[in-house]
This record gives sequence, C-alpha cells and structure tokens, in this order.
Amino acid sequence: MSLLDVRDMKVHYKTKKGISQAVDGVSFAVEPGRSLGLVGESGCGKSTMVNGIIRVMAKNAFIPSGRVLFSGQNLAALPEKEMRKVRWRELSLIPQAAMDSLNPVFAVEDAFIEVLTLKGGLTRKEAHARTVELFTMVGLDPDRMRNFPHEYSGGMKQRAAIALALALQPKLVIADEPVTALDVIVQRQVLDELKRLRNDLNLALIMITHDISVVAETCDRIAVMYAGKVVEKGTTKEVLQNSLHPYTMGLENAFPDVRQQDKELISIEGSPPDLVNPPSRVQVCSALSLCLGALCYK
Repeated sequence: MSLLDVRDMKVHYKTKKGISQAVDGVSFAVEPGRSLGLVGESGCGKSTMVNGIIRVMAKNAFIPSGRVLFSGQNLAALPEKEMRKVRWRELSLIPQAAMDSLNPVFAVEDAFIEVLTLKGGLTRKEAHARTVELFTMVGLDPDRMRNFPHEYSGGMKQRAAIALALALQPKLVIADEPVTALDVIVQRQVLDELKRLRNDLNLALIMITHDISVVAETCDRIAVMYAGKVVEKGTTKEVLQNSLHPYTMGLENAFPDVRQQDKELISIEGSPPDLVNPPSRVQVCSALSLCLGALCYK
C-alpha cells in the first residue's frame, strides 16, 4: 500500500486574467521508505502541487478536484483542525529557499523549541535535548544552537532546515529545491546527508528540483512535470535510459555529462506556456518535438 497516493490532483489560481491551471490532473504514488524525484522547469507547478498536498497555499489558490491519500486519509478533504495534526508530525516540508526560512531575529534553537513544544507536546527541557540530537544527526555542532541564522554558512542553514523537518519523526519529507542556492561541493554533502538519513530513518522522500542530476543521484523513481501535468514517470533508470517524452529528452540533452566531454548541450527555447490558456498535450508534444528536432539538426 502506498504511503502517499495523489490521484488526478488539480490546484488552480484565481487571477485577473482568469483561472490559472497550475496543477492540472497530476497523479503519482510514494511507497513507505522510498523516494520520488519530481523534476521540471520553473513555473511547471512543482511547488504549487507540494503546497496543495500539505494545504499551505496562497489565498487565491484552490483545489477544484482530486484526492491526496496519505496513510489512507484524504488530505484534500480534511478540515484544517485535523490537517494540523498531520502537518509536520507525519508529513513535513523542507521549503524552497530554506536558507531564508529561519527567523533572523531568533536563535536557531528557538525554531526547534517552538515546533517541539507546540506540535510535539514536549517540555522545553525535552525539546532542548531533542534539538541536541537533531543537530548531531545532521552533522551540526550543538554548541552552535544559540547562534543566529546569519552566523551560519549556507550549508549549515540547509542542514538546520533538514533537521527541523525531521524534528517530529515524520513518515514523509518533501524537499523543495533543497540545494539550489548551494555550491556544488556543499550540494553533494547535503544530498549525501539526505540519502543517509532516509536510509537510517526509513523515510519516504519527495525531491522537488529542476536539476535532473539531483534526481538521478537521490531518487528511486522520477516524475517529469511540464505545464502543470506529469508527462512521464517510472523508475529513475527507466526514464533516464529510455525517455519517451520530448521534454524529458530535452532535460537530459541540457545536462552536462563529465563522461562525454564533447557532448554539445541543447537548450529548450521559448518560455513556459500560459497556464490560463494552456496548450493541449498534442500541441505541447508537437512544439517540443519540433524545437528539439531543429536543435539536434543544427
């Protein structure tokens, strides 16, 4: 049985131009202890979908249809009071721009104390002890707990955000672009840390990224999003070795390979489509095929 089973999920925005179909009929599943990589360009709906799953959305966003089954209950239909019992305890998020998610006027430990006391029901003494455990778990020195966020490096802030997401031992962690703002050496360290923690704690993980190499490094399965839809999914090996959709092929052709130094990178020209008036699947495939075909011909 899947831990998370998203079925035909839609998330739309009310805008002055009309309804923007940011997520339009997305379906995927995540098994306990397994990892799924959700990859696609900026604006394809990845973060909107995640915010819809945990029900932390912009005021003009709404879910017109679809089901989000988590441990058998439909999160899309849960009252907010019940959703609060799930959020962070069983399902947590490492947010996009996580390095800026820590409050700059409070010591880093204060964020942990707040989550552990208000959400976890621990006393302040118990919360302090748990914070020491979490810092040690992600490779941070507990002596730095009373430092402020500006006293941390980018990699340290990212590790703190990961530790905060793991504070209440959730079953599933969603990491939204967790290494985007980091240099490649720190990226590798953070990804290795995530892989180790996932194995040690038997965590299920959804990795949201526009970098297909991050998914190849960390995930068992992959789902490729374009224009609010999942256009291709399968095991990471299957999708990367035998891509069927032209957009997936485009992502692979745009990624450098150190084993093929003479490989010419091929970019996908143009801009993401207008999701107020989205193109049909046939139009998308046709346009991408023509674009990639022309670039390959050059």
